[in-house]
Amino acid sequence: MEPQEPTSNRPAPGDSFDRAVAMLTESQRRAIDSPSRAVCIVAGAGSGKTRVLTLRVARRIRDGSTEADHTAVCTFTRKAAGELRERLGLYGVPVSTPVTAGGVPGPGVRAGTLHQLALTLLRRHALDSGGPPPLVAEHRFRIVSALVDNPAAASVVDTEIGWAKARCLTPETYAEAAEDAGRAGGMAGATIDQVAEAFASYERALRRKRSLDLDDVLVHAADLLDNDGAFADGVRWRYRHLSVDEFQDVNPAQFRLLRGLLGHGDDVCVVGDPNQAIYGWNGADPSLLARLPAMMPGMDVVRLDENHRSTPQVVAAATAGLGRTVAPPPRSVAADGPMSVVTAYDDDRAEAEGVVSLLMGRSEDGQPWSDQAVLARTHDQLATIGRALARAGIPYRIAPGPESPTGRVRRSEGASGRSQPLAASRGPRRGGPVAADEAVELATFHRAKGLEWTSVHVVGLEEGYVPIVYAESAEAHDEERRLFYVALTRASHDLHCSWARVRRMGNGREMERQPSPWLAAVARVSRTGKGRVTPRDPGRRIAEIRAGLGN
Repeated sequence: MEPQEPTSNRPAPGDSFDRAVAMLTESQRRAIDSPSRAVCIVAGAGSGKTRVLTLRVARRIRDGSTEADHTAVCTFTRKAAGELRERLGLYGVPVSTPVTAGGVPGPGVRAGTLHQLALTLLRRHALDSGGPPPLVAEHRFRIVSALVDNPAAASVVDTEIGWAKARCLTPETYAEAAEDAGRAGGMAGATIDQVAEAFASYERALRRKRSLDLDDVLVHAADLLDNDGAFADGVRWRYRHLSVDEFQDVNPAQFRLLRGLLGHGDDVCVVGDPNQAIYGWNGADPSLLARLPAMMPGMDVVRLDENHRSTPQVVAAATAGLGRTVAPPPRSVAADGPMSVVTAYDDDRAEAEGVVSLLMGRSEDGQPWSDQAVLARTHDQLATIGRALARAGIPYRIAPGPESPTGRVRRSEGASGRSQPLAASRGPRRGGPVAADEAVELATFHRAKGLEWTSVHVVGLEEGYVPIVYAESAEAHDEERRLFYVALTRASHDLHCSWARVRRMGNGREMERQPSPWLAAVARVSRTGKGRVTPRDPGRRIAEIRAGLGN
């Protein structure tokens, strides 16, 4: 997100647009200026895809080829939608103000999530037809937990229902599709048949409550567009210019809604990165991005192949970790930085203390806590790191879920907002989990998507975690490798990768570990860390900071 300036010093919207356009590369300018109504922008990590998407929307509104009131820009989280609205506003574009249930969206570009747009359509249809507004049950896990006694099984059922609905499946068609997709390997605590039975019970519970869940909202909105011609014509007139961010994460249910919105039209711009397609486990179809140009003859495909965020050394490590790809990852055009580091520690406690030592060292060099992050494949791995940070007096926060501004962990592993830099005028805080901004961020690989930090420590890179043990199919392995790439590309300047030869598991047993099979490629373009911890006195460091601030 662009930095905030005092109101009196902020540029006029037109100036902001002109300045942003003047800084574009040739490929970015081509994406923004393409005369085609249908454009597919293949944009890699660090290529400025959100800026390009919003500048294209702004350019078309400014030159009169589209109208703000008839433009919709869709993304996947409310936070991302807020960023889109802010950018469009800075570029001088009128933006529709979000409304509460039952309200009518105001004039301007409609920027929001696909679920929000679908819910708006359902509410509009209910208002026009005199029917009751939709009642949405947002907390599926609560309903599932009441139907399934075992918490582990309930978690599996919750995930599988989400996958099934994303793939437009019913309780009757779920079992065969799940077998074909190899879903059984990731089900600890439930079988496919048990999930199918719980799925049917869940649907009956929704009907008794006369409710829809969030996935049903997409399906019912698409049904309306398919079955009510007059309503569909009105919707397509209202939203005649579509843009979709993060298109590699679109699932079949969402794609059906988008096709319904387009009808026979072709005014659509999509942005996506096939190398960051990491939600197939949750129902996304990453092949849609590659297949879309064939579905829409004449669609202009523009590739953004320059990474402006990460150093060549970080990009080299991430590219090595990604391995063979369908689409080459972007090359770095940033300034040189230090070589990435790969370190093997004796055990997970030594790894945690090593991370603490590195974090404190960078803090001593003047790097704010909030410019540093620790990423791991699972929450359990992060717990060990969190305890070590607390002992050392380092403030940290757990990355919030996609719709959680409070820092509480949500069940879904989606993108979330990054924290702002530590204010230089503030002193150190007591170590432990906090929701404030002046803290090191701990995040799983999935939650880190879309975020960036100056220094990133990617920990626990062991076989069984990377790739995760239940990723059995070739497709699952490919997705795990893309997830690894996503984690490595979160660093802009410093990247440290590590693994432990012995790790204490959740049951308390210590197990010997092996490095991830993908770590050797990263090590070939990185230097080897010592694996030994330099003793530090956190109390002394805090005293020095306080003395320097005159406290």
